[in-house]
Amino acid sequence: RTPAVPAQGACLGLFRVILGEHPQLTFRGIDLPTEEGSLRDEMLWRELMRTDVEREVALRDEARYVQRITRGLENPLLPTDDGQPLRLESRERGVIDSLRFVPFSLPQCGPGEVLIRVHAAGLNFRDVLKALGLYPAETADARMYGDEVGGEVVAVGEGVTHVKPGDKVFGLAVFGLATHTLARGADVLPLPAGITFEEAATVPVVFMTAWHALKNVARLRAGDKVLVHAGAGGVGMASIQIAKYFGAEVIASAGSLAKRAFLKTLGVDHVIDSRRGDFAERVMELTDRRGVDVVVNALAGEAIPMGLSCLAEFGRFIEIGKRDIYQNSKLPMWHLRKNASFHVVAMDAVFAGDESLTRELLAEVTALVTEGKLGPLPYRSFPANRADAAFRLMAAGKHTGKVLLNMAAPFVPAEAEPLRTPFSVDPEATYLVTGGFGGFGKVLARWLADRGARHLVLTGRQGSAAAGAQDFIADLNESGVAVAAVAADVGTEEGIGAIFCAVEASGRPLKGVFHLAMVIDDAPLASLTPERFRSVLAPKAYGAWLLHEQSKSSPLDAFVMFSSASSIFGNPGQGNYAAANAFLDALAHHRRALGLPALAVNWGVLGGEGYVARNEKVAEFLSRQGTEALAPSEVTALLETFLDSAATQMMALRVDWSKWRQSFRGLLENPLVERVFAAGLESEETPGKTSDWRSRIEAAAPQDKEAVVVQALQEIIGSVLRVNPESLRPDQPLTDLGLDSLMGVEIENLIDSSIGVTLPPASLLRARTIGQIAALLNEHLGGAKSGTSPTAASTVEVEEVSAEEINFEALADEDLERLVATDTKSAEVVRGGVAAG
Repeated sequence: RTPAVPAQGACLGLFRVILGEHPQLTFRGIDLPTEEGSLRDEMLWRELMRTDVEREVALRDEARYVQRITRGLENPLLPTDDGQPLRLESRERGVIDSLRFVPFSLPQCGPGEVLIRVHAAGLNFRDVLKALGLYPAETADARMYGDEVGGEVVAVGEGVTHVKPGDKVFGLAVFGLATHTLARGADVLPLPAGITFEEAATVPVVFMTAWHALKNVARLRAGDKVLVHAGAGGVGMASIQIAKYFGAEVIASAGSLAKRAFLKTLGVDHVIDSRRGDFAERVMELTDRRGVDVVVNALAGEAIPMGLSCLAEFGRFIEIGKRDIYQNSKLPMWHLRKNASFHVVAMDAVFAGDESLTRELLAEVTALVTEGKLGPLPYRSFPANRADAAFRLMAAGKHTGKVLLNMAAPFVPAEAEPLRTPFSVDPEATYLVTGGFGGFGKVLARWLADRGARHLVLTGRQGSAAAGAQDFIADLNESGVAVAAVAADVGTEEGIGAIFCAVEASGRPLKGVFHLAMVIDDAPLASLTPERFRSVLAPKAYGAWLLHEQSKSSPLDAFVMFSSASSIFGNPGQGNYAAANAFLDALAHHRRALGLPALAVNWGVLGGEGYVARNEKVAEFLSRQGTEALAPSEVTALLETFLDSAATQMMALRVDWSKWRQSFRGLLENPLVERVFAAGLESEETPGKTSDWRSRIEAAAPQDKEAVVVQALQEIIGSVLRVNPESLRPDQPLTDLGLDSLMGVEIENLIDSSIGVTLPPASLLRARTIGQIAALLNEHLGGAKSGTSPTAASTVEVEEVSAEEINFEALADEDLERLVATDTKSAEVVRGGVAAG
């Protein structure tokens, strides 16, 4: 690779600001090769005569290169048989199509742990909530997919004696949707005789939940009457089996004719329609007005008081749902007057916090399965490379029993690039932070300390005399971190000399350089003087070069430069700042070409105690432009991700694209950002890829805008439903399309990313047709109301609700009859149940 020329990078940043400040003029930047004579004159002449919209090109030999910004870290998946461990992750929260298998380091077994090569993994409803961005993001497992597996033991840790490498096992595991997973030894048992990996993967979560709910909590006895809601779902079917084992009489509910017919084939005593508003009266009729002894409830809202009203004397109501608990809903106490009781069963807390109970439950369930008294559930098995199809089936509530992923090697995609070694902090090394006493300098220093750094050199113009510096140093010292505070100007050779004297005095090797020093002096280009350029470029750009030169012989693991999105977008009024940051971007690529570590991060607005946080007017201005702040915890998490991926240049910013487009209209025609504005549906198997509809809508005549919005909606909804967009009529009721709550959430996410409008949660489910949603969007975008047309926005009643108010549990009863034709490439396998569709 030919090293970049960083000095010219600054010119590129300035060029982009010229484009931003003078959109009425046409400029083009041409990057010529450094080797003399390697470019023919006619190629340059053809470039000068071009009239396309490209503003930056690079000419090399016979090739013409252009730049594009893409969403996230690109991980193209290619078939391979190298055995690289992979696990399922979501590249873009809220979009099922962004699920990807990515490489990870094979974990080592600690004491009491078991490493498993996964053959089959169970999919649970909370996995779907995570993929759609509806699971609480602050929880530790928000990005961990999969809880139950069947596979072979690869290794065992100290103290594990009940299984050994090569044994076939099943049980609970963290990151279960993966080729390899680590589990507690107590959560894994040998596979019962005659049970396949797939069948075993249907057992752990649902049977342990039902067994704990009915045996330990409800104290179910022979002769009791049990009402099981969502009986065709996983926990519902397990509850039916266990209730029958105890000799109880079962009443089960389901929301579709096909599912109710299926329940009858399981020998359920009575099957009722959970969607009927009088299901409680039906239960009372079936029990001669006595009521049931136990209710296993997965429904929400009004279904809870209705279920409570079905309880007999000393009845037990078992709540396994989450929605009403998270909403702190009121409990009607009147229904508990006859010595009835209300119990919550939250198995995630049991699995995480009570290892002995988890072990006991798994052992009891396994013994009953081994004896043939309980049996694995019917399931649908998808190849791992069609995980999106499995998630969509469960999200639509079209399944009975369990949904599985087959993790056999031929079905697992693999990463094109080798796995990188994750970034780690060496407690015996020194880490240098320039601008270390600024708002984010402190955040970064604290992050390094939390990661294990014990020797820091922090620099600033004032050093330890800076406001709050002494207290910050004392705080670090108390946590065992030695801090050398250096008062120095990083933009001078003398300052760099003083800094590296402190590094040498630490007596430790320098392993990391983090360059955050900066000066901001914004003004239009016409007002910028050489001195104003010099004051901004010296600490950031020249300082970075001096750090590079001085540290080239150091055994660095990281050379990180805090750049800015201004160098990418060319923010008007920031010519000097954009030039300085563009130099950092070029320096990162220059160092990589030399085989040295480097990372430049083009940050958007940094919150916390940074420059923007200290300047309220700047923050308000950026907010009006559509750029919001990243929290300090988000910045460090992103930085760690970038370092782990060995990226050279990344950009991270939080943007309201609808506002941003209004503020940066000059960039709308710039193809640099065309992929950012696209919806991000990149799978070649996705019909009707979503394009940048916002630009097309804004370009349409006022009388035509709503028609373009309709086209956009048809394409988005068609991509989620996997149907031809042209087959969707504007007057077609959404309910006729089989649209449910979770599909609605995904469509709303895509509308937000491709059109730039955030709809109230679940609004698609409250509108009647595609045309009504189009009218709502059109009005939001400033278009004319539809007047008296059938799709008038005035006829739409949109109730704003929170995501928690969606009746997720009831989705298990969606009509099977509306299941769309199965994609033959999904290679679905059905065992032990009725295959609908």
